[in-house]
Amino acid sequence: MRHRIDPKIDCVFKALLGAEENRTLLIHFLNAILVNDLSTPIVAVEILNPYNEREFLDDKLSIVDVKARNSRDHIYQVEIQLRSYGHLLTRILYD
Repeated sequence: MRHRIDPKIDCVFKALLGAEENRTLLIHFLNAILVNDLSTPIVAVEILNPYNEREFLDDKLSIVDVKARNSRDHIYQVEIQLRSYGHLLTRILYD
């Protein structure tokens, strides 16, 4: 049965993957997306404040859809983008 609520809508996406009660869903999502990049599967995450505070006066405040930290202190910022544009890849590839 199809649900009427589209998980690609920003607020629904945030509610699904960014809520404490859905932490297991976020773990499964990260493991599925990062399967080729992880040495071991993620088993636990802490959901963090999605605001990225400014480090310098000229920085812009940014807010991501979901931000989490795993037990190895790796930070994951999860965003949903329905459109692709020229500079998207350089914008999202940040270490």
